[in-house]
Amino acid sequence: MRKTEKTAMAQLFQQSGLTLTGTQIDQFGSYYSLLQKHNDELDLTRLNRFEDIVIKHFIDCALVTRLCDLPSPLVDIGTGAGFPGIPLKIMKPDLRLILAEPRKKRAAFLAETVAALNLSNVEIYPHMVTEHSVFEVAGVITRALESVDDTLGRVAHFLPRGGRVIFMKGPAADEDIRKISPSHDADYEIELDRDYTLPGTQFGRRLLIFTKTSSARKTTYRILSQAGETPGIPISSPENATFREMKKLISSDGIKKIGKTLVSGKKQVHETITRHPGLCEALALFDGYAETDSGMNDCIGSFQRNRRLYIVKKSLFNEIDIFNTNGPVLEARTPEIPEWDRTAGEGCTLLIPFQDPSNVGTVIRSAVGFGVQHIVLLREAAHPFHPKSIRASGGAVFAARLSRGPSLAEFAQSVKEGNAPLLALDSGGAPIDGFVFPERFLLLAGIEGPGIPDTLKVDALSIPMSGDVESLNAAIAASIALYTWKVSRRGPR
Repeated sequence: MRKTEKTAMAQLFQQSGLTLTGTQIDQFGSYYSLLQKHNDELDLTRLNRFEDIVIKHFIDCALVTRLCDLPSPLVDIGTGAGFPGIPLKIMKPDLRLILAEPRKKRAAFLAETVAALNLSNVEIYPHMVTEHSVFEVAGVITRALESVDDTLGRVAHFLPRGGRVIFMKGPAADEDIRKISPSHDADYEIELDRDYTLPGTQFGRRLLIFTKTSSARKTTYRILSQAGETPGIPISSPENATFREMKKLISSDGIKKIGKTLVSGKKQVHETITRHPGLCEALALFDGYAETDSGMNDCIGSFQRNRRLYIVKKSLFNEIDIFNTNGPVLEARTPEIPEWDRTAGEGCTLLIPFQDPSNVGTVIRSAVGFGVQHIVLLREAAHPFHPKSIRASGGAVFAARLSRGPSLAEFAQSVKEGNAPLLALDSGGAPIDGFVFPERFLLLAGIEGPGIPDTLKVDALSIPMSGDVESLNAAIAASIALYTWKVSRRGPR
């Protein structure tokens, strides 16, 4: 743009009540030159006259900054050649902006313009904004011809409560407002409805701002055909390296070798992410997964931003969702489990020999719930971070203080050298009700099937049963014993 044109442009802005800095004048000048350069090829604007472009494009958009406070981050839907997004960004350099434009050549033009104008915190979204689009924004703005009702529906799934939708309309917008559907009328309220005229012209404009009053958000995560459009990394082949690693985490051998595990189901996944964020590595969703919970969508968004979100073909996802939860599957690092020093801490030190991972998880859940500070996994025990153990523990295994101990066969010598008595659970032991627990002790739960070796039954306790049932599940028996111990510590009421 020539110097005289820059001066004339600055004067037109001044007459409209907008004062430009030298940097802003240069940016608008470069923008004008790029529009002129590419207009014939890309059909960016039907306006040709210098004053028309400055007033009806640049000033029209820039005036919005004087009429309202812009939410940030802001997505400009159907931005085309960059209107209103680029003029708004020039006027408000701190604005975080997403320019959504599905036409590839225009998206390339926008990228060139953003670079040429040296605009920071501007993202190009080269796709149509649909129910599958995921944005973390505070507002939406559009100058497109789509109806108000259609746009409110288009953005409802990602716009948070309190988010704003800004419409730059012509003066005859009453029909648009009348046609708003009852559902959208219930989810939004009009914050601003203002008529104005572009200074120095008869060109009437109308600014509408809707605020979302509903907290409902629905995000659908799909594998989409265009590269980069999927809200995450797509996995559609069984040969995918990430998928093959996830499948290995279903088994104890894979967990030991890789040092990771899988957590399944929305509730446990959300709790694990919230309570143990440092262990969380990646998140997998099936193709077509829809989420309305804002907290879960926030979690998913954090994995997406860190490029650790995977959208998995449903048939493949079913192979790693072994409990058929149809919820997210979290890949998490397993905490280090140190060797037991063969001493007992205060209170109960629980020894777990269970070979069934579900029983391991069940008793760990009880132990954590009843205040056991020391849990020792004997060599026979299943891996505590097997998916079945995690599920049975309700995620408590991540909060437990675990150690690795010897095998049952090696344990006799440990008992003799220990600093606390061993109490074993066995059907032939003394009744547990009324038993006085020592200040510190080792509690050995029975083994499914063979039971406890005779050498370890010196001080055995039993849970009284009726004659109709021979024995309890080992994990349940241990849980009852832990509860009895906890109650005994309270003393008489």
